[in-house]
Amino acid sequence: MNKITALIITLNEERHIGACIDSVAGLCDEILIIDSISQDQTKVIAEAKGARVVTNAFTGFGRQKNFGTGLASHDLILSLDADEVVSPELKRSITAIKENPTASAYSFNILNFVGDRAVRSCGMYPDTHVRLYDRRLVKWNEREVHEGLEINGEVKFLSGDLLHYSWDDLSQLKEKSSYYAGLGAKVYKNGNPIVLSLKMIFNPIIKFLKTYIIQMGFTDGYLGLLISYYRARETFLKYYWAMI
Repeated sequence: MNKITALIITLNEERHIGACIDSVAGLCDEILIIDSISQDQTKVIAEAKGARVVTNAFTGFGRQKNFGTGLASHDLILSLDADEVVSPELKRSITAIKENPTASAYSFNILNFVGDRAVRSCGMYPDTHVRLYDRRLVKWNEREVHEGLEINGEVKFLSGDLLHYSWDDLSQLKEKSSYYAGLGAKVYKNGNPIVLSLKMIFNPIIKFLKTYIIQMGFTDGYLGLLISYYRARETFLKYYWAMI
């Protein structure tokens, strides 16, 4: 049977890391944490649960994941965020892959949560990503934001959801939208000011209408409205901060 390394990057994730590790117990043969110099109990909790923790200063999501991939003991990598939990159905699907891998990489749906409430609107579900891959055929790109995988070969889809506890509460909607706006602003920093100004004016409106109406954010009531607003706000700040 093939073996899998669970690769998790962390920074001050003491609230989530325990549940993440527990969800892959019995599934992954190694749990490798790449920690970006956490100041809380993340490392202590992870090591107590049997994880191998390596400290590495953060220089970007893609770079951090490539660094961890290179340190893994096994070629099959399950890439997780610290606030993600593998569901029982997904665990069964991945177990079958260990017995007979037939693709370079595997995708599955991510179900996002605000607190304990699942969000199935706003374009957030099904949120399909590749997270299980053969490191000999796959690597992460090193974009500043929304890093992705460069895959040589076939990708197959697995049933079961990866549960992503994206926001502990509503206040984190604003906090995280500002964080990702800052990362996005770096990408556009040297862009044409006229083009950036036009995008700053019109793209947030388009983003809100798409999220709230086309992607049916209105079906999630006040929560869907807030998500739509903060996605539009993130879009605005991304271009605004790129110009200043």
